[in-house]
Amino acid sequence: MKPDSIRCFAAIEIPEKIQSLLVDVQRAFRPKIERASWTKHGNFHLTLKFFGEVENQNVDEIGAALQRIAISQNPFSIEIGGIGAFPNLDRPRVLWVGLKQGSVPTEKLANAINVELAELGYPKDTRFHPHFTLARFKNRVNLKPFNNLFSKFEALDGTLLIVEKITLVKSELHPSGAVYTPLKICELNKEKANNGK
Repeated sequence: MKPDSIRCFAAIEIPEKIQSLLVDVQRAFRPKIERASWTKHGNFHLTLKFFGEVENQNVDEIGAALQRIAISQNPFSIEIGGIGAFPNLDRPRVLWVGLKQGSVPTEKLANAINVELAELGYPKDTRFHPHFTLARFKNRVNLKPFNNLFSKFEALDGTLLIVEKITLVKSELHPSGAVYTPLKICELNKEKANNGK
């Protein structure tokens, strides 16, 4: 990576309590799946847009764009649930948990970011599926035998939360795992939501 650039992304962050619930989901799979890279406690988030390497001088313009988007959006509810894999269960690269509730407003928010940032020269993401990464795989694994385990996590009690902010996050890759640092927190328009009640 260039010395005058950083890796960053926009995300919905989740509280400690829900981080712990996702670690519990991982525990159900860990003894059954070998050679996986598991997301560490504290690193779970829902990526809205990954920017990749961004020159330092352009970070502020991304933050300003996210702020503009945030004040145009209402807070909304999400609930976590449902296990899946990208691209498929036969040869997965990523094991994830999705959203049981709130996919539509999450997709709307991600699309708003795509549209706004495209005007600044950042390419649009053609596919977006809201999820939290549980594990990544470098070697071939077949997850089909665990279908019955997947069904256990169709709903996750205690994961309902109100999304009230977008966070611009710096990502640093280390041998021990990724380190994420919030760069800017953009509050959604609570006043707009209250006026709409």
